[in-house]
Amino acid sequence: MTEVMKLLDVGSDDLVHIIGIHGMGGLGKTTLALAVYNLIALHFDESCFLQNVREESNKHGLKHLQSILLSKLLGEKDITLTSWQEGASMIQHRLRRKKVLLILDDVDKREQLEAIVGRSDWFGPGSRVIITTRDKHLLKYHEVERTYEVKVLNQSAALQLLTWNAFKREKIDPSYEDVLNRVVTYASGLPLALEVIGSNLFGKTVAEWESAMEHYKRIPSDEILEILKVSFDALGEEQKNVFLDIACC
Repeated sequence: MTEVMKLLDVGSDDLVHIIGIHGMGGLGKTTLALAVYNLIALHFDESCFLQNVREESNKHGLKHLQSILLSKLLGEKDITLTSWQEGASMIQHRLRRKKVLLILDDVDKREQLEAIVGRSDWFGPGSRVIITTRDKHLLKYHEVERTYEVKVLNQSAALQLLTWNAFKREKIDPSYEDVLNRVVTYASGLPLALEVIGSNLFGKTVAEWESAMEHYKRIPSDEILEILKVSFDALGEEQKNVFLDIACC
């Protein structure tokens, strides 16, 4: 979070900064963006967290997202738009004097950025926009220069996250060490997978952990499968083929 806060430079009130947070699915980009949002929202005139942009725009269209954004930042209900172009124009003209904090979570198409954040001069001085995406190239195309890559956790950090979710404390019974290390290896450094497993096995005995690990190896839980699916879907076609070849072997 420290690196993201440096990129945001919240104390600078004369410029508008657009920040990109990118990385494969399941790494906790949304969690990071939400933590930052909760920490700094009070420094702005208005704030809005647009979650699941990819899913919501596919289901309801860009106008729907623009209406939510405008209603939240302008404090007006029932904003009706005839087209996403009209929405983009309204965002540009009605928010350019407001100091706003805007989070666009899980963006996957350039049209979403063009319709909702456009250029930095759409928003008032001191505004901050945070974009989370799996596609680093999307940020480059939109000329977002301030970016932060979320990576898989190393062994130490992964073990710490798992331990906290499973025991709510740092010090644990040494008898758990071996199975915890095997869980960390199984989760491949994915924070969301570690959180799911740790929460599911909270308060369980070593024997129950061992039994659960054997079950996960044969039949992963629905929550973990969804996390792994999100991560797999984020790969390119060539990477997917390599991954499947390794899995088959």
